[in-house]
Amino acid sequence: MILSSRRIAALASSTHFGPERTVTSVSVDSRTLAEGALYVALRGGRVDGHSFVKEAVDRGAAALLVEKDQLARTLEATSARAAVIACDDCASALRRFASLYAAGMRSCTGIAVTGSCGKTTTKEMVASILSVGHSVASTPGNLNSTIGLPLSVLTMEEGDEYAVFEMGIDHVGEMDELVSVFPPQIAAVTNIGLSHLASFGSMVATAREKGRIFLPQTQGFILDDNPFGDYFRSLSPAIETVSNPFGLVEDLGLDGIRLRLGREDFVMPTFGMHNVKDASLAVAICRHLGLDDWQMAQGLSTLKPLFGRSRVMREGRLTVIEDCYNASLDSVSDAIASLSRLSWKGDKLIVLGDMRELGSACKDAHRKVGQALGKADCDHIFLYGEAMEEAYRVLYDMGESAKVVYTDSFSVLSQSLRKETKRGDLVLLKGSRAMAMERLHDVLREVP
Repeated sequence: MILSSRRIAALASSTHFGPERTVTSVSVDSRTLAEGALYVALRGGRVDGHSFVKEAVDRGAAALLVEKDQLARTLEATSARAAVIACDDCASALRRFASLYAAGMRSCTGIAVTGSCGKTTTKEMVASILSVGHSVASTPGNLNSTIGLPLSVLTMEEGDEYAVFEMGIDHVGEMDELVSVFPPQIAAVTNIGLSHLASFGSMVATAREKGRIFLPQTQGFILDDNPFGDYFRSLSPAIETVSNPFGLVEDLGLDGIRLRLGREDFVMPTFGMHNVKDASLAVAICRHLGLDDWQMAQGLSTLKPLFGRSRVMREGRLTVIEDCYNASLDSVSDAIASLSRLSWKGDKLIVLGDMRELGSACKDAHRKVGQALGKADCDHIFLYGEAMEEAYRVLYDMGESAKVVYTDSFSVLSQSLRKETKRGDLVLLKGSRAMAMERLHDVLREVP
């Protein structure tokens, strides 16, 4: 991005004050912004970004997007060292700016991915395949919300042939906001599960809201086992049902999955057979765009592991499957099944934190986790969080409590895990983002 601050003010329907500056990036975090950035002073529930405008300028911000009631204070604090752009609401202005910025990328094909889980993995697969011979913009990490998506869109550059962004929602109406910022020509729904049931109330409502990603002009993709397939296909005749395209699927455990696509044999470096579904969607999208089997094999075989998404790590003397970015009933069940299939010389330990945002389905979902754990091939189970007590009760009733530690104290969890873990063990870490299960890395590094 190289834009003048006055051009940004025009795109954001805002008013420019102070010197004109050249902007090369956009940030909402004064601590990490790059020199030359536009700093957007968002108001949050706990923190007001306007409190950090001076810090942003001190760190090299070229321009500031602030709300009108903070204009005088901002001008005084910055002493004309940066351009100041005043608006009624920073979040709305950011979305307007991103929407018009994206509209200017006329030669770029827009692709969006949503779903209850698997969004980031599918997005990464599509982007990796398209990157074989093409210039691609994609969501950095998981910036997929009504704030994150505009920030992702604003990373697009002139010359990008494809843009692959994920869209995450947890409230009614948010998908409409997201597609107004980035109306996709191609879109995929990975699945519909219990995630965010606390917000949407039912899986039917979840499907309805996520289905709003399919605009009239959008080519859509869904998996053939999607329970809401009939509903999605009723939205548009341009929605394709995707089945497994691979002639060979072989689980290699921690080494990945061996796949055959046409005449191409390759290994996809992902843990867990559930990743085959995400890869099936990615292949369908890229075939629609005209890529060949060799390009898809190259892209899928060179996937980079992401934080918290089935990433296999060597932590000191242990092997850790770090799958703790988030957790739903489907993803937890898949993780338990994947670990159970592994042959391992040492002990296999499953460490699970609560699944959040399940609303009225919370107790039943955690009981189902308990049932899956009762059938799992593992040596030790650690359950952490208030909701996981339901899983523990199921295991107790099944006569499996001897190998289970349940606690709602992170300190107790850490001490128990340190006591039971030994050199050569395999540890699965899984839990919702709020549980921050990655904190256990420090404990696991200390295992002698």
